Amino acid sequence: MIKTAKRLRNIIPSVTTEMMIKAGELKDQGVDVIDLSIGEPDFPTPELIIEYAVTAMKEGFTKYTNFDGIPELKDAVITKFKRDNGISYSREEVIITAGAKQAVFNALMATLEEGDEVIVLVPYWVAYPEIIKLTGATSVFVPLDPESGYSRSVEKIESYVTNKTVAIILNSPSNPTGALLEDSFIRDLIKLCSNNNILIISDETYEQIVFDRKYKSITAYDGDISNKLTINSMSKTYSMTGWRLGYAAGPQQLIKKMVQVQAQTTSCPNSIAQKASIDAINGDQSIVIEMREEYKKRRDFVYSELSQIPDIFLHKPDGALFVFPDVSGYYGFNQNGKTIDNSVEFSEFLMDQFKLVVVPGAAFGCDKNIRISYATSMPIIIEGIHRLKKALIKIRD
Repeated sequence: MIKTAKRLRNIIPSVTTEMMIKAGELKDQGVDVIDLSIGEPDFPTPELIIEYAVTAMKEGFTKYTNFDGIPELKDAVITKFKRDNGISYSREEVIITAGAKQAVFNALMATLEEGDEVIVLVPYWVAYPEIIKLTGATSVFVPLDPESGYSRSVEKIESYVTNKTVAIILNSPSNPTGALLEDSFIRDLIKLCSNNNILIISDETYEQIVFDRKYKSITAYDGDISNKLTINSMSKTYSMTGWRLGYAAGPQQLIKKMVQVQAQTTSCPNSIAQKASIDAINGDQSIVIEMREEYKKRRDFVYSELSQIPDIFLHKPDGALFVFPDVSGYYGFNQNGKTIDNSVEFSEFLMDQFKLVVVPGAAFGCDKNIRISYATSMPIIIEGIHRLKKALIKIRD
């Protein structure tokens, strides 16, 4: 038998990907599946961006680029940060990556060693704890309070800080809750991290999908980039998930180390995606506004419908593409000789009995919840909510 690395033994496969695969398999069998699991925009990549990519290929821009990305795209990212966030960076403080996930991976690989600790707010995006495991470091999970809109006193977080704490990961608006962290929380957290030499890794992938409040990037609070890494992506803003293009900005010393990691993994981001992204960032942003307005309509519908269902609790998402209802009021009931006791069994019941695909909250550290995505068309969403309601009635029959 071929030897495999011990570091992979405790890595949990992405549940969101697994649910997507299961849904695809059922669809291939001709089953009428409603998939509300995947957080991928259903909009096509804007035609102009595709044209920019075609032009780049025709002009022969299909070769390797600098490890850290082409200068022109770095300049576009710098312009974006100044335009949208009021933050100034230099080229040496920016890295272009193969998606936001690689930026997270690069940062954690560049900063963590065995025995280090990273504070991870719960619920969390599924990849954070697994990447931390790969580094040999340990996740320290701090639960957020759903009844207060997923906030937490910084004093509580401070009680988790030790001399091993190297970083904290923020994701606002959040995948899976859609919640934005409060300004007062962030200001206090910045002070805590500065006083304890803790790196703040801020995943701002859903920055442009915020509905009722103005978004503020982590570094914009005090203008100090010395202990803050801001990560973003083209995937959600411009519906470019398959293009695999992300970026990060932060202290030059950290960016330099992240480039070293990238140089020995993917070498460089996709050259064609980089060229297309220059014009996407610098061009007309009206398509971004149009997509956001459609997401808001979907958010409002899903929230309104779920809020009327007895014994379901949910926070109204401030942004992102998801709702994260607490469905534990429907646990403990018997279905076909089996008791539904957790989010995995609840999700399996929806798939098996009603061909409705959602993601169990256990994947995000919250077993009382399920994640429902509204990154799909209204007819699919409407049918999905209809099936969910039928399922809840059946559970209590």
